Amino acid sequence: MNGPARKFTNYRVAAGHLARKWTDPRGWVAAILMVFGWYLLVYLIVRPLADAPVADSWVYSNAVDFFRRNGSIRFAGYSQATPLLQVLYGAAWSRVFGVGAASLDLSVAMLGALGGLCFYALARRCGARGWGAILATALLIANPCYLYMSFSFMTEIPFLALLLGAHLAFSCAREDESRWLWPSALLAALAFMVRPFAAAAMVGSAVAVLITERAKRRPIISGHTIKMIAPFAAGSLLCMLGWIWLTRFNPEPWMLRQSEGKLAQFFDVSPAIYVGGGLIGPLFYLGVVLSPMALPHLLSASWRKGIVIAASLMAIALVSMRLAAKLPATPELSCFGGWRNALLLRGLPNTFAWHDGSTHAAAMILAALGAAGLILAASNLPRPMRPATLAVILTAAIYWLGLIPLWFFNDRYYLVLVPAACLMLALAPPERMAGRVAAITGVIVLALISLAGVDDHQRALGTVAAIRDDLERSGVARSDIDAGYALNGGDLYHENPTVIERWGTAPRIPMITSDALARFTIAAAPVEGTRVIRRAPWPGPLGCDGRGIYVLERTTNGKP
Repeated sequence: MNGPARKFTNYRVAAGHLARKWTDPRGWVAAILMVFGWYLLVYLIVRPLADAPVADSWVYSNAVDFFRRNGSIRFAGYSQATPLLQVLYGAAWSRVFGVGAASLDLSVAMLGALGGLCFYALARRCGARGWGAILATALLIANPCYLYMSFSFMTEIPFLALLLGAHLAFSCAREDESRWLWPSALLAALAFMVRPFAAAAMVGSAVAVLITERAKRRPIISGHTIKMIAPFAAGSLLCMLGWIWLTRFNPEPWMLRQSEGKLAQFFDVSPAIYVGGGLIGPLFYLGVVLSPMALPHLLSASWRKGIVIAASLMAIALVSMRLAAKLPATPELSCFGGWRNALLLRGLPNTFAWHDGSTHAAAMILAALGAAGLILAASNLPRPMRPATLAVILTAAIYWLGLIPLWFFNDRYYLVLVPAACLMLALAPPERMAGRVAAITGVIVLALISLAGVDDHQRALGTVAAIRDDLERSGVARSDIDAGYALNGGDLYHENPTVIERWGTAPRIPMITSDALARFTIAAAPVEGTRVIRRAPWPGPLGCDGRGIYVLERTTNGKP
């Protein structure tokens, strides 16, 4: 065989090996159709997307606009997040597809779909069977917070896409080679440039390597071990240099300076708060959003053990709620579009609250049972774990521990734990046919709930933006209109090139830097000190239900 023929044969053999390595083509076709079909369906139903920022996304879209105009990166003075890579990505996207909130939202939706495919590939590389990987991928992209954040220019989905890419690259590494570990560390470092929590992936991956080396009875300190953890040491150094550059050689956000020295106060509270809000709260959240695949584990022979676990978790939750009522151990859903407080207007609670005792009790029971099913699934994971599986779980565990002292008790922070939990469910799916049918049905129901939430939020956001435009057309200055947190920030807060040093010099923006009532307020309920001049319908999820959006005018001594 001559040289070219031999080279072609080698390429063909390598291609065949790669195809087997990356799972069967039919599985990939099914995954691609499911993921992109789902996002296309959501887009077609909720379009047109409101050309307005979602939640905190105005902070990052304003930074993109500032970068395009001035060539430098600057965030709002009170923002403590510095996602440099997201600003560069948004600027590049805007140059091709145009500026505007809707365009930037779609840029993140694309990353959400890619993140779903990365998870599917990761699950297969970790040993999940085809149907288990498909169902767990569906559970991830149907997650209420994942889908809601996919249609916003927030940092959660870009961060998760890079993190899943880092884990996927790690899973491609052979046991004695470090070639794929370098891309893994690089992707984790890039994720750090979106959210610093990516440092947990550096530590988790390095520890997974060390555990694997120890299991092979190799010395911890050896040339081979150093070669395997060198990529993550280099990635950590890159993250450290980036952090020093951001915090020491760039203007420090003025609110971050105000927050210095307050970390010690995080520990000066009752332990019940950390048990309820930091441990039971995230576990109950996972129990709710992963219940479609977690609950079927209670149909197995271990159902008695599952009931005992659920009852124990419920008891701990009730005790912690009794001792620390301000942080009840109930599932946090503030970043789910279907709940009104996802769109922050006056007249709405700032945190999620269950409205009555029966709903609260039902949610806690579902959360406890789902959490018990997840624990049973974790106990049934294949042993020994593959290094990639170990890296994903260790990263999530380190991240979870980091949330507790920081008081990040919110579903947008819990979302980072979801891929690791979905991976465990993919590796230990329900075996009985009844469990599989229940899991598929549950995922479909969850997907419909999430779709309804995104549609509800976009329609309401569009309604508020239309009311704002009507008031401006009637001659009202934009600075006299309180249109809610997101629109106020996007319209009124623009970082001055001179860094704002103190709160007192910040522009007075309703719901952001000022609590004072504006002349006109767009609210979800009447507010004391105002009179109602108009009421617009707030369409409920997928057109069902219906609530009101009020246009209020400030009064003086009860008169307009």
